Amino acid sequence: MNKVLVCLDGSEFSKAVCDYGIFIAKNLNLPLVLLNVIEHSKISNIVDFSGNIGLGEKDELLEILIDEDAKRSQEQISKGKAILKQMQEYVKSKDFSNFTTLQRHGTLYETLDELSSDLKIAIIGLFGENSKDIGSNVEELIRTLNIPILLVNSEFKPIKSILMAYDGSLYAKKSIDIAVKNPIFPNIKRYIVNVNSDKNESHRILNEASFIFKSANIDSEILSLSGDKLEAILNYQQSINADIIAMGAYSHNRFRSAIFGSFTTNMILKSKVPLLLFR
Repeated sequence: MNKVLVCLDGSEFSKAVCDYGIFIAKNLNLPLVLLNVIEHSKISNIVDFSGNIGLGEKDELLEILIDEDAKRSQEQISKGKAILKQMQEYVKSKDFSNFTTLQRHGTLYETLDELSSDLKIAIIGLFGENSKDIGSNVEELIRTLNIPILLVNSEFKPIKSILMAYDGSLYAKKSIDIAVKNPIFPNIKRYIVNVNSDKNESHRILNEASFIFKSANIDSEILSLSGDKLEAILNYQQSINADIIAMGAYSHNRFRSAIFGSFTTNMILKSKVPLLLFR
């Protein structure tokens, strides 16, 4: 795990994604990879599939589809290369030279899954160029990839403090384990919170986390919160002006999330600062 990867699609947060990538790569002395993925559409924009297709029309239809796919593919490749070139110049303007560019074909998930063994972290702009919501693509990435993912939803700010939502779950413990043994943000203060109506249990969980950080000489501060879990965490983040929120992600299965809603999804939708997620 020795590279910092940023995913670029030309969306509004592309520069911010690069800025966070540069910030992490510089602090950890790691190379940066600028990635653009060409996802080919299976839907034709030209051909009308309604009605019956005559026997003599099948070959002509196939040729039209092949030509259309080739044209669309070339347009996507050219656009992706232009995005990479633009962001390459942007990274150079930040006095950072330890980077490479990479363009791949397929889905973002397939590409990151293939590259994951060589990655420290993947950084993704929350809203893609053509997306108005988080979409199943982002959820799939977070649920299945075994690497930390930073979701960027705002302009870049140097990271000086991190709010960690900790509930003692397996995924929450994994986030602390990474923060201590293989930190992405070393020497940065952690504010660790737990939202729980049972204060004794809350303090037990928080003291567990605090002990781990203190043993690693990492500055941390713990606080037990009450009320609605999402609102309590977001309100506290704003009160201390923490630069990112770190948490374990999607601890429940898809069926439970579909029925009761997902805390992770709601956090992604409502947080005003980037989210560092561990699965």
